[in-house]
Amino acid sequence: MGNILKPYYPHDNKKIHCQSVIVDSRFYGVYFNSDNKAGYCVEIDRQVMVDTDRGKRLYLLVTGDIEFGEHDDGLIDVNDALFYSGLVGMFVLKPNGNDWEVESASPNMNAGAQGMGLRDWKLMRFAPNTWGFVNEDGYEYLGYTETRLVILTPNGQNIIKSTISNSNYSAYTDLCNDAIKQVCDDIKAKLQPIDTSKVVDGFYPLRFTVNGRKDNKVYKNSSYRFYYKKGKGYQIPASYPIGSES
Repeated sequence: MGNILKPYYPHDNKKIHCQSVIVDSRFYGVYFNSDNKAGYCVEIDRQVMVDTDRGKRLYLLVTGDIEFGEHDDGLIDVNDALFYSGLVGMFVLKPNGNDWEVESASPNMNAGAQGMGLRDWKLMRFAPNTWGFVNEDGYEYLGYTETRLVILTPNGQNIIKSTISNSNYSAYTDLCNDAIKQVCDDIKAKLQPIDTSKVVDGFYPLRFTVNGRKDNKVYKNSSYRFYYKKGKGYQIPASYPIGSES
């Protein structure tokens, strides 16, 4: 993990031999009588060097799975882990002599389901001199499925997480029996290639095309633009039809 990331993930779980961090489980919306904290084993998922007008930058993406509870480093019950999010951390490093130092960092964000972090993050360019990591998250509950695009971009010393829902599917819910099948949702949004000719608040706008049915309305190649707001990340247009949050 190296000396740079060690302060962010300082726990050495000797029982399961992993570098880890212990976080308050309430951060993830979970409360247990036995464990108020959750331990995540972490690893680097991606590290990519880019050239900017301020010199080289090393983009690092760390992902983590829940492996143990608060007490005695014991392994957490797998059924409990189902209710936790996974962990993701992003870092941007800049040169410091022959070494690196942290320029931007948010080590303990939530992404992923069932206590498992997302893997295989992709690096994309979101501004003339700013890149970010992208992945797809999602969940299924009582027959309802939703996926969302997670975008992590540096913002000063921190990282901003933008979340854009990109599909709803409710065909397996009670709402979709034969009598009321018309209310079923089956809608998807696709991120189009980024247009680098325009910059708003320092970032390129994003364009999504939407197809499918939502709330009894049909969408066919409907286009929506998402603009970046400084300090807030990408904002959701009021007319965007897929349930979303930022």
